[in-house]
Amino acid sequence: MTGTITFRDELTINQIKDGINKFRDAASRWNELIIDITGVEKIDVAAVQMLVAAKKECLGIEKRLAFRMSDAVSSMMSMIGIQL
Repeated sequence: MTGTITFRDELTINQIKDGINKFRDAASRWNELIIDITGVEKIDVAAVQMLVAAKKECLGIEKRLAFRMSDAVSSMMSMIGIQL
């Protein structure tokens, strides 16, 4: 089964604790995960680190992870050289 974790508006250091908890809960329930950040217009480095860590964690526990991104987030990731 697939589970979706959705973030809206901002994904910054202020949402990291909640984001990590959402990810851990979803990873314990589903084999495939989608992190939906299409509604995010502002993201900071701490949040990017969380997303990279989630990808690495999924690889380690053999779970599938996909990202859905807004244009703003996709552009920022491309600008700093990160591909999820």
